[in-house]
Amino acid sequence: MTRLVCKGKSNGAQLFAVLALLAGLATLAVSSCSNTVQGTVAKGDIKSGVDIQIKDFNIGQPDAVDIAIEEDVPPPLPGQFLSVCASDNDCDSGICVDSADGKVCTKTCGDCPKGYKCSEYSVSGIDKAYVCLPRFRRLCDPCNANTDCNGSGDNGNVCMGFGAPGSFCGALCDEIKPDCPKGYECQAVMDGVTGLQSHQCARASGICECSTAAKLLGLKTTCSNKNISGTCTGDRICTATGLGQCGAAVPKPEECNGIDDDCNGKTDDFTDSSTCDIKNEFGTCKGKVKDCVAGEAICDGPKPKPEQCNGIDDNCDGKTDEGLCSDGDPCTNDVCNTDGSCNHIQLAGMACDDGSLCTQTDKCLAGKCVGGNEMNCDDKDPCTTDTCDPFTGCVHKPASDAVCTDDGNKCTIDVCKDGSCQHPQANDGTACADDGQACTLDQCKVGTCVHTPADGLPCTDDGKVCTDDVCKAGACTHTNGSGKCEDGNSCTEGDTCMNGTCLPGPKKTCNDNNPCTTDSCNPSIAGGCVYDNNDWAACQVAGSTECPVGQCAGGFCSSKPNVTCQTKIKIDLCGSVDAAGVCTGSGKCAATPGSIKGVTGCPNCKSACLVCYGIPVCLDFLLASSP
Repeated sequence: MTRLVCKGKSNGAQLFAVLALLAGLATLAVSSCSNTVQGTVAKGDIKSGVDIQIKDFNIGQPDAVDIAIEEDVPPPLPGQFLSVCASDNDCDSGICVDSADGKVCTKTCGDCPKGYKCSEYSVSGIDKAYVCLPRFRRLCDPCNANTDCNGSGDNGNVCMGFGAPGSFCGALCDEIKPDCPKGYECQAVMDGVTGLQSHQCARASGICECSTAAKLLGLKTTCSNKNISGTCTGDRICTATGLGQCGAAVPKPEECNGIDDDCNGKTDDFTDSSTCDIKNEFGTCKGKVKDCVAGEAICDGPKPKPEQCNGIDDNCDGKTDEGLCSDGDPCTNDVCNTDGSCNHIQLAGMACDDGSLCTQTDKCLAGKCVGGNEMNCDDKDPCTTDTCDPFTGCVHKPASDAVCTDDGNKCTIDVCKDGSCQHPQANDGTACADDGQACTLDQCKVGTCVHTPADGLPCTDDGKVCTDDVCKAGACTHTNGSGKCEDGNSCTEGDTCMNGTCLPGPKKTCNDNNPCTTDSCNPSIAGGCVYDNNDWAACQVAGSTECPVGQCAGGFCSSKPNVTCQTKIKIDLCGSVDAAGVCTGSGKCAATPGSIKGVTGCPNCKSACLVCYGIPVCLDFLLASSP
């Protein structure tokens, strides 16, 4: 379906224009719906399903007719606008034009998309047509003249020189409203041919790269190499891999060789100071060129000759008297004396070679080469014995029965044999990597770790006290068990399992048989039983006959104090007598002074006076010793 959008005046002429398009007219001239519609519509311009825009080429008219192309569409089909083409016949519009990416189909002017411009273009069979042309189709192409940057529909583009790298095409731009592509700037440029200034799109930084079209056409520009010797020019060409290097020669001082070495247009125009070589079987000496004949230099200078012990570089190799006095010792400096004899000066601290491959830092000491820093021949291979031979260097002999690198397989034995690390199979039944399953036996079998189901082994506890956690058929099972258990309540005892559940037993009896404690049970503590002190409670003092009435304190039963009691005071020779007293905390009855009645006859006796065997005895000393 064709989408037509008419902007500006709406009248019958506009409708006529639309109808004319839909009818497929080859030529269209409309005087309304725009002030002026110029150009010729080529064969195939108007096709079903293609959006076409007819726009006034007199820019700025507000009543132009726009038939706009939808921009958000799939890639063009063959023949459509922007599709690849080789000739005009490949395009629905009959117009195939150049672009930076090669030839593409275009269309007659309407609303040309961004990066395209409406330009007059020569089309075969048509006097004049206005079509959408790529604005930057030759931007940054290698060039040598302005004509290389302009063509049908193009004008105002300048071939801009960048010195040694070459010249590249610019693109005319608007200095007020720059519309250059990304990475380019609208810069003021002076045309070196016309002397006129214009504004051209030029790269903001870096050198131009070859476009697809430039690679296909092999476009080139003149470049140069310049140094102190001169300037040489050549070509820089776009190849399939991009912009090539400059093909210009590198200038060098002129030599007598029949070549224009400094690229000044003259051959063999060397100076009198030019050097040349004088060669023979003894070496090469430098001389001065005194003449040049047919590209061959006539050289004036000394001729090489055999080296003599005379302090002169006879063979011109940069060394004097070399090898004539050598004693073969690297730690002596062998020189010729003025009389032609040899002198061997001992050296110290100089690097040398002691002839042994087993030393790495050899230095001269008192005229002799002494080796140091023994070479480390450890090859990090546990299956070799490493030594060093002075003539051959490191030697690595095979070592057997040594332990070598673990291959990570628990079912192999890592051992050296014949100088290499080998991994034979371990014995069947050897433990290997745990597969994480509680009900498998992880054992080696024929060098491989296998995991066979194991029955009867204990497995992961399910947390239930009344289940038996045991492996069966390779899986961990949890069957109901029987017997004693613990239900978690400390105040029950004799808990038993039934149907996988722990049933509580009878309540625990908490009795410490102590009348001075209050007995209870707490199910949340270990043991359950709690014995709290029952202070001030009445109790019976165990083992006390004189003061049995007690009172609890701190969990213990003590005689209640200040209770009257009767006690007997024993007299060693005459037996015991009764006495009144008061109970103490220890359960004893303490006699009260004056409570004992006996015979008189003891003056000043406060307690009792007894007559034993006719002798009066005062018992005060007994009262004083009573507890």
